[in-house]
Amino acid sequence: MTDRAKPFVLEPGASRRDDAFLPFKVCAPDTGGLLSICEFTLAAWDSGPVLHVHSAIDEAFYVVSGTLEMQLDDERKLAIAGSFAWVPRGTGHTFANGGDDPVHVIALAVPGGIEEMFAEQAAHIAASQGPPDESVLDEIGRRHGGTTLGPPIRARNAPVVQPS
Repeated sequence: MTDRAKPFVLEPGASRRDDAFLPFKVCAPDTGGLLSICEFTLAAWDSGPVLHVHSAIDEAFYVVSGTLEMQLDDERKLAIAGSFAWVPRGTGHTFANGGDDPVHVIALAVPGGIEEMFAEQAAHIAASQGPPDESVLDEIGRRHGGTTLGPPIRARNAPVVQPS
C-alpha cells in the first residue's frame, strides 16, 4: 500500500473510523500502511484488553492524563501523565486504569491495520445475543497476528469490588 490520504485536520472528538472499539485518528489507508493511531479513555479502575501478544505489530502508548498500569511480559509498570511506553512485537501486554480518574491515552500501531481487527471484533460483539464468544474474538485476533495469553488485568491498587 503506497497511497496516502491528503492532509486533514480532525475536530476534537472526531475520528477517521468509528466502527471499531476505539476511535481511530489515522488508519492504515491514510498512511500507506505505515501506522494507525487511536485515542481512548478508560474510566477509573477499568481493565483494558486481554493479555495478548502481536507477532508483526509494534505499539506505543502516550498517557495524556491519568495513570495507566501496564503489564509488559511478566512486569507491571505505571505510566503516569506524560509517560510514553514502547511495546515491540513479541511482547505480551495489557493494561488497566491505575487510578481514581479517567486515563486518556493516544496509541499507535506500526505497521498500520490493527483497526481491521478491532472492527471485526466490534461487529461480533454487536451481533452477539449476550456475552460475545471469546473463542471467536481470539480467532479474529489470531487472523490479525495476535495471540491471547491470559485474561485482562486489574490494577494492583484497585478497590475491592463487593458482590451484590
